[in-house]
Amino acid sequence: MSDFLRLTLIGVSGRRWEISGPGQGRDGVELMPKPKQFYDSPAETFWIKSGGSLQKYQGFSFKRRDPLFGLFISGDDAEDEAEIHSQMRMDLGMYDQQFELEAETTRWGIRRLKMRLLEDPKAFETGEWEGKDPHLFGASTLWVSAAAEMPHWYADDPETESWTLTAGTSGSTNHFLHPGNPGDVVVFPRWTLNGPATWTICDPSLGQEIDFQRPAGADTNLTYPVTPLLAGEHVELDTNQSEPFMLTSAGGLGPWMRSNGRELIYPVAPLTPPFETTVSVTGATAGVTATIECDRWFSRPLGVSL
Repeated sequence: MSDFLRLTLIGVSGRRWEISGPGQGRDGVELMPKPKQFYDSPAETFWIKSGGSLQKYQGFSFKRRDPLFGLFISGDDAEDEAEIHSQMRMDLGMYDQQFELEAETTRWGIRRLKMRLLEDPKAFETGEWEGKDPHLFGASTLWVSAAAEMPHWYADDPETESWTLTAGTSGSTNHFLHPGNPGDVVVFPRWTLNGPATWTICDPSLGQEIDFQRPAGADTNLTYPVTPLLAGEHVELDTNQSEPFMLTSAGGLGPWMRSNGRELIYPVAPLTPPFETTVSVTGATAGVTATIECDRWFSRPLGVSL
């Protein structure tokens, strides 16, 4: 790897190992050439026969990312190398623990990828020490086969925007700045709302109607009427379908049960710039607030961004 991209392995203990780029090897550990599944998020495409020998594209789905990479470990002497190797192995954790990679570039900042061991790491199986005592050389390798439940690289801080009703019992704004999505994969907005209030928030298609079996252009300005919230009810609406409930509340599932199963439809399409939209509220008290959060996800550790 060049000095353009710094890769840091952050172990389960929180220790940082500079494995590639500026500072690589300062802790006695370097990334070996040809790591796999560090870049594009793995995906599967779906096709059906459409007559003759032709096939028609139907869609795609992201798959679990399974990074595979080697670490070259060295020390001042055999005992030092053995201690570094031991510390590195402990920082990979057991199979129920997660470690992460941190990718840093000047232009695109910091992105992270969390993972856990997929199978046992392979130690002392590559190099001139194969079949010999590795401590004769004061150097060794460790091959790591991992799995990432979340296949995308992500930036730490989500983009957020809020609007507060400062006075009265109702109001709206046409200048609510939706954060959009600078990355190249869809993200799922989260709304935090409080009551008493009856909110109407945006759920624009951003050109994704066909993916949801809707007519093209039908939902360009789609809105979502939130079930009326009672005094003291504070809810989060999470459009990520991996969550068991779209609408959750610290006070229980009352708001979700009153919503009759109505859900927000659309994620935020890739490469969507921030845009202004409308948020409104009725039956409220001054001080109620609507907040949107959008994560920043990317298929690669660098680039692929607005």
